[in-house]
Amino acid sequence: MKKFSLVPIGETFEYQGEQYTKSGPLTASRLKKGSQRMIPRSAVVAPLSGSTSPPPEATEKALPADQVIEAFEHYHNGCLEWLGMTKEVDKALAANIREAMKKARERFLTELQGLGEQ
Repeated sequence: MKKFSLVPIGETFEYQGEQYTKSGPLTASRLKKGSQRMIPRSAVVAPLSGSTSPPPEATEKALPADQVIEAFEHYHNGCLEWLGMTKEVDKALAANIREAMKKARERFLTELQGLGEQ
């Protein structure tokens, strides 16, 4: 028995009397019906012995780095825009938030670059 969050994607297990294959961080496919179901990370499941299937191809799809960066920059700029429109945040707090966002953005882009070098 182990928590669902510890089951690797592609492993088969039993939960609430049905057999599944883990297909994502919070999802599994029923073996007999093929339908998807969300399963809480904390759910306790029983791995099925000797049966590990490969992860679905959809989970192996890689996104081009430029698309990821573009989406992230759009999100980041939207947050900054929202911060500028918020009248309830005093200027000192807004400056601290902007600085924290700048550092988080730099960390994200550095880590993303590191992933591309692997």
